[in-house]
Amino acid sequence: MEIYALQLVLFLLLFLRCTAIIALAPILGHVSVPVQVKAALGVFMAFVLYPLLAAKNPQIDMQLMGLAMLAAQEILTGLLIGFAMGLIFAGVRAAGELIGFDLGLSLATAFDPDTGTNNLVGEFLYLVVLLVFLLMNGHHFVLQALVLSYDAVPLGGFAVRGAAAEGLVSLTGVVFMVALKCAAPVIVASFLVNLALAILSRVAPQINVLMVSFSLKIGVGLVVLMIAGPFLVYAFKNLLAGFEEDVLQLIRVM
Repeated sequence: MEIYALQLVLFLLLFLRCTAIIALAPILGHVSVPVQVKAALGVFMAFVLYPLLAAKNPQIDMQLMGLAMLAAQEILTGLLIGFAMGLIFAGVRAAGELIGFDLGLSLATAFDPDTGTNNLVGEFLYLVVLLVFLLMNGHHFVLQALVLSYDAVPLGGFAVRGAAAEGLVSLTGVVFMVALKCAAPVIVASFLVNLALAILSRVAPQINVLMVSFSLKIGVGLVVLMIAGPFLVYAFKNLLAGFEEDVLQLIRVM
């Protein structure tokens, strides 16, 4: 009976880490994916990984306090890895916020019940990055990170080390870098439009520059987004390739 209890506890610990990673991972953790699907995927991954972990014969403290600590460590490990994998997508949404605010779209958008957000440009860029992520087999990367995490952080081996903390801080800086790089073309174009309108208001004071600026800035911003679209996809591809390696390196030093 004790052997069966140990097997059940090992399976539940696997389920906790797998589900925690899936809950925050790109694509799999999206709000449109039902909770039941995430839980079922967590059960499936725990079932697949169970033979690998059981072969290592891990030592598990069967006391109540020890099990509670192990469960908390597994959840924290999964959440930390899932959070790290989603940072670059947070940067893309931040770029959408910058673009929407600069073009004035944030003043006109209403709450969207379908996506749960009013960041229209950010959601568009986010979907583009998700498609690039899928084309690069990003879903395989999520599973690879999950398997690698058990080699780097065995059951009960979670600890915030200096190298891991430094790597997480470095990855967090990617959010600001991605936001500025993605939003830079539109922000520069909007600045030039504002400069031209300022000159126009001096040359022709009878023109209502304020009313003209709303439609003009939005039109110029959309045109710049269409022109910069192929370059943004190429930049996303390079960013994702380097970011995946950074996440795997973070897992290795945990």
